[in-house]
Amino acid sequence: MKCRNSLLRYTVALCMGAAAAQAGAAGYVDLGKTGTPVLKICNPTNSASQTACKVTSLPGVSGYTLVGSRSTPIVKNDVRVGTLYDKVWRSSSDPNYYIFGMKVTVNTSQWDPSGQAFNINDLARRLRLHAPASGAYFMDGSTKALLKVGRTNEGLNEYTGTQPDRDNTWVDFRVDANAADPDGTNSPNSPWVLVQTRAPKGYAVNDFGARVLNSDFATVSDSVEVFVPSYQPNGVPPPDDGGDDD
Repeated sequence: MKCRNSLLRYTVALCMGAAAAQAGAAGYVDLGKTGTPVLKICNPTNSASQTACKVTSLPGVSGYTLVGSRSTPIVKNDVRVGTLYDKVWRSSSDPNYYIFGMKVTVNTSQWDPSGQAFNINDLARRLRLHAPASGAYFMDGSTKALLKVGRTNEGLNEYTGTQPDRDNTWVDFRVDANAADPDGTNSPNSPWVLVQTRAPKGYAVNDFGARVLNSDFATVSDSVEVFVPSYQPNGVPPPDDGGDDD
């Protein structure tokens, strides 16, 4: 009977560990695969004191180990306008689960005739189509919090109405990073934006893994996107591919 009880406790512990890896921790919000709203509101006031979607450490979940870290310049018109920092953690209890994190730092370099600093409104990362995903952020000294997060490739001013179209091969984070913001509230550093997801085939750096969007313009055609090499799960489908089941 003692052996049987020990085996039962061991099995329960394994199951609980796997469930914790999959469910995320306080602060992470489930992004879903279907339905609305596509974008989950984290901080409608953009205040660093807001707590929705917020974690208090990296990566915000216990039992994850850092397995990758890198940085890449953000370049537009041959001008370095900022840097994207990229990290990935792997779960110890369920090695198929990862947390991918990124943040940006922007500068005041003149990159176009307007003379204004490069503004970043959205950060987006590729995901596997059928994989579960939950999102969060960590302030790490940023003065502006994450505003919204959802599975879409449409950022600020790229859609009409209150919600963008769903695209489960992307997760979009609405941020506000600007080193010389015209409204006078500067935040050259975004928070760390985090997505917890399943990646049974591991991960790799992809040349188009991250999308950086500057779209706070009255005319949508004035928006600027920059694709930056970034970590992404292996198995992300190419365009118009239905992807693999999960």
